[in-house]
Amino acid sequence: MTTDALEQHLRVKIATGTPRPGFETRIQAMAREPYLPEKKNLIRRFAVPALAVIVIGVVLGPKDKPAKTAVVVSPEPVIESTEKTALAKIEKPVQREIQGLKNDAKWTMGLFQKALPSISIGKK
Repeated sequence: MTTDALEQHLRVKIATGTPRPGFETRIQAMAREPYLPEKKNLIRRFAVPALAVIVIGVVLGPKDKPAKTAVVVSPEPVIESTEKTALAKIEKPVQREIQGLKNDAKWTMGLFQKALPSISIGKK
């Protein structure tokens, strides 16, 4: 495209369609009518402050007064159980460690046996 053709293309008037017949009258009618606040604004204007006053009244209102005499409840004595836990039965820490390793080995071998059933595991 040459510059002359581009210049001619830019100078061409663009034809615009006429707006719908009621468009202009609607705009003029909207400009003439007075501003009326929405109902939401009226609700916000009156309901929100009333709710705020109620909430403040509840929060700052009188609290229940404590009883004049203090009630003392004596707790029941704690009875120690005579049962020994599994860790208390094994007295030495080394024996607990050995027992834990045996349990871990047994659990691991069970997993291998479930995952690889074709491998036979000999017990010692």
